[in-house]
Amino acid sequence: MTTPGRSSNGADHAAPAAANAWRRSLGAASSPDLKLAMAASGTVLSVFTVGHMAGNMQVYAGRERYNRYALLLRGAGAPVLPPNTLLWVARAGLLASTAVHVAAGTELTLRSLRAEGRTVGDVARQTTRRLVTLARNLPRPRVFVPRTEAPLAYRRAAFDGALLPDSFDARAPRTRPRGRRRSVPQIVARSMRSTGAVLGLFVTYHVLDLTTGTRPAASRSFEHGDAYGNLVGSLSRPVTAAFYAASMAALAGHMVHGLHTAALDTGLTGTAQRVRQVDVAAKAVGAVVALGNLSIPLAVQIKVVR
Repeated sequence: MTTPGRSSNGADHAAPAAANAWRRSLGAASSPDLKLAMAASGTVLSVFTVGHMAGNMQVYAGRERYNRYALLLRGAGAPVLPPNTLLWVARAGLLASTAVHVAAGTELTLRSLRAEGRTVGDVARQTTRRLVTLARNLPRPRVFVPRTEAPLAYRRAAFDGALLPDSFDARAPRTRPRGRRRSVPQIVARSMRSTGAVLGLFVTYHVLDLTTGTRPAASRSFEHGDAYGNLVGSLSRPVTAAFYAASMAALAGHMVHGLHTAALDTGLTGTAQRVRQVDVAAKAVGAVVALGNLSIPLAVQIKVVR
């Protein structure tokens, strides 16, 4: 007799079942379909981001105006619908769009790695190696050694831990020739996964900070119903304001390249002139959203909004 979910030798079938479910759903979809799903979900998220930024600009009109705007969002649809109904519908739509965007992006990334003959483990080891190299190359403070003492001679041992096996060198990607530098659009394009991860962390922190008021993300002065006071109290913390500013830089790069790629994948760029127009529009949208959102922590820090 064997227990459900296990074979006669005790092997667990939970992981293969999950993998097979992934292959039957996203794994069976074609790459063009996945790209269209990413374009559609990314467009929905971008439209929300623009609208959210425009609404946040009302913070410059004062506490009463901003709190009235927040109350309007919670009571939209009343008295026909119960309070918060449309707000939760919008949240569900955003959550679904985010899930589609992340899932489709993950499947496309796995396919790209398989085409290059690499695995997730290879990427993790490569990233670890780069972080170790970066840490070693950071400038170190100089230690004063009296002349009467001879300097200590030492040799740096090779880093050969479990995460960096010797076989990894043979599978390392080719390095860029000396003297060649990537342009800013190339750096942004190669950083979409990284900026996406940063935005995921930012959204999680943002919800805990200004929506649920969960400590320690939220400030000590958090009070439900006072959206203006909660915003000012949170961004008055220099570390939080700096994190918001860095996240806005990641948002700008992600939106610019994402909107441009979405236009390409959906066939909106049929001519060279249309490509240039889409590129200008994507950069304009990304810049406006980033600068608009970035102005708020800056205004709080310099006491323009308080």
